[in-house]
Amino acid sequence: MVFGDSIAYGAWDSTGGWVERLKREAHRKTVEARGEEKVQVLNMGIGGDTSERILRRMEGEILARNSKSWPLTIVFSYGTNDERATDGVVEVSAEKLVENTRAIIEIARKYAERVVFLEAASLAREVVIFKGQEYSNERIREYSRLMREVVEGEGLSWVATRELFGADGLHCYDDLHPNDAGHELMYKAICGELGF
Repeated sequence: MVFGDSIAYGAWDSTGGWVERLKREAHRKTVEARGEEKVQVLNMGIGGDTSERILRRMEGEILARNSKSWPLTIVFSYGTNDERATDGVVEVSAEKLVENTRAIIEIARKYAERVVFLEAASLAREVVIFKGQEYSNERIREYSRLMREVVEGEGLSWVATRELFGADGLHCYDDLHPNDAGHELMYKAICGELGF
C-alpha cells in the first residue's frame, strides 16, 4: 500500500507513475509464479496531500483494505506539499512534519510488517511557482533531512531519490512533477528496496 501525493498518484507520467510500474511488476511476478506468490499494490496517492492529510485518512484506508491473509508493506512518499508556501507561509511547519511522521509511523506499525519511506523528488529549479504556490528545493532538502532522521531513528527503511534527479530532462512541463524518465528512476529505487 502506497500513501503519498500527486507524484505517488502518478501525475504526469504517460504510463501512470512509479506506483503503477510497481503494480504492473507485481502482477507480472504473480502470473509468472502461477499464483504461488501473490503481490498486490494499492495506490493511495492523492494530489496535493501532505503529511497532515495522510495522517487523517490513512488508518481508515488501511482498515478498508487490510486482510490477515495478505501481509502488508506500507510505502510513504510525501513532503513536497508540506513545504509549499502560499504568501510566504508554509503549509506544514518543519516541527509539525516531524510530529506527523512519528504519528504516521506509529499507526503504520500497527498493521504493516514493513514500513518504507521514499524521499520526495527534487524540483527542476531551486524555486518553482505552481498554481500560485511556491515550492522550494531548499525546503524540500530540509524536510527530507528531518524525515530521514525520524525514519532511520525508528529503524525503518529510507529510500533516497534526490540524487537521482541530478540530470536535466527528468521533470515534466511544470518543473515540479517527474516525467516518464523521472518516474522510472523512482520505480527502480523502490524496486531495489522492496526486492522486486
